[in-house]
Amino acid sequence: MTPSIRSLCAALALFCAAAGSDARADEWIVDKQHTEIRFSWDNLGLARRSGRFLDIDGRLTFNPTEPESGAVEVSIATSSLTTGTREWDDAMKSPDFFSARAHPRITFRSTGITKLSEKTGEINGELTVLGVTRPVTLAATWNFTGEHPLSASNSTFQGRWVSGFTASAKVMRSEFGLKRGIPLLSDEIRIDIDAVFLRKE
Repeated sequence: MTPSIRSLCAALALFCAAAGSDARADEWIVDKQHTEIRFSWDNLGLARRSGRFLDIDGRLTFNPTEPESGAVEVSIATSSLTTGTREWDDAMKSPDFFSARAHPRITFRSTGITKLSEKTGEINGELTVLGVTRPVTLAATWNFTGEHPLSASNSTFQGRWVSGFTASAKVMRSEFGLKRGIPLLSDEIRIDIDAVFLRKE
């Protein structure tokens, strides 16, 4: 083996060791300011309407090199639901739909993760709405893990590590007891998630 090849191998070994130390299965907490959970439904066959939740808590165990070993738990304040229209907000939070007072939290807990490609996978888990728990599968994409992109220009983010993901799913709301308005308001609900997690220091 020539000196140049030996040097290259040594450099690669050091890089892999460093990457492995930074890519360990860390604990992460959700960045509330940069995480969105949206849901949408077909309204009267005319167009889709949507809403989102503003108060989201969550934690993640994640290793980019072994995503199957990860886990995620999310808790959503039902009262943080907003559609942009007060009448819709009041209706959605009422006992006719999410019953925010009686059921203040919506939760998701993963039960298994399947890697499909370098950036995509499926997150199987249990979604609880109105006290009813049903299995749900999220189609997930891993976007980034590393030092915060603004760490060089903003002291607030210096040394902070972040992970970003997008995910989606479809559920039938009637399976959770949300039957009001079907079929004028569609049974099938689309869920779209953009999540940012901060590594616990």
